[in-house]
Amino acid sequence: MIKLFAIDMDGTLLNTDDKIDPSTKESILRLNASGVKTVLTSGRVMSSIKFATKDLGEDNPMVATNGALIMANNKILKQYPLKDDHLKELVDFCQEHKFIYHFYDEDTFYSNRLDEDRIRHLKIDNDYGLNYQCNISITDDPIKNLKERKKLAYKILIGCLSSHPYGEEEAVEIIKEKFNHILYITSSGPGAIEIMEPHVNKWEGIKELIEFLGIKVDEVAAIGDSYNDLPMIENAKIGFAMGNGNEKVKSISDYVVADNDNGGISEAAEIILEYNKENPSV
Repeated sequence: MIKLFAIDMDGTLLNTDDKIDPSTKESILRLNASGVKTVLTSGRVMSSIKFATKDLGEDNPMVATNGALIMANNKILKQYPLKDDHLKELVDFCQEHKFIYHFYDEDTFYSNRLDEDRIRHLKIDNDYGLNYQCNISITDDPIKNLKERKKLAYKILIGCLSSHPYGEEEAVEIIKEKFNHILYITSSGPGAIEIMEPHVNKWEGIKELIEFLGIKVDEVAAIGDSYNDLPMIENAKIGFAMGNGNEKVKSISDYVVADNDNGGISEAAEIILEYNKENPSV
């Protein structure tokens, strides 16, 4: 029986307009009512995942920043921040090569420059009050600002690689050559690289969560579309790839469902519900 369904956000939960379709919401609520915990498992900052959870009307656990932050019962269960020396080395490296970067604590975006395209996915569609799903901090020394706030960074993202003078392929090669042996490098989409501590990924975050919840590894399903979803899809009892997912994700999945504009999560939910009918908890 599946008791936990790990759901990626961008390209999976969210459609191409960065919204949750009503049918997707209905399917998630139906899973929750059946006893399946739906857990948003994303590379996003935790405050952005909380925003989506609020929209779903649920208060389920979550795995943020690719597994570096795990929350349950409205409290941080586990956290795996970037080490200070790793963060400094990464930022110095980005500045040396003029890479555009940002990093997150649990609710704040830090960078040395503001590019609104990079935070468009975090925008709140309202006409008054806070208009982003996290705080925005732009200073000439983001690490200093982080430390002054007595916060920790959990993930750094190096972006806009397709428009960098090196070109995306060479830029990725340079980044991996420098950090692949000491940190975990992945991607949630083209033109960007995400970097965490070496043991941090979505599957490791899920394992921490299910141990706390008393759920077994073979009671987990997962769905996603990109490289940072690979560990959880490959290790889950049932792994789903979105129709809009990349070929690597599709190749290791048990099912390929519709894309994020055409009910992919709803299709996966039906498969899980049918599986649970055929494989009830003993």
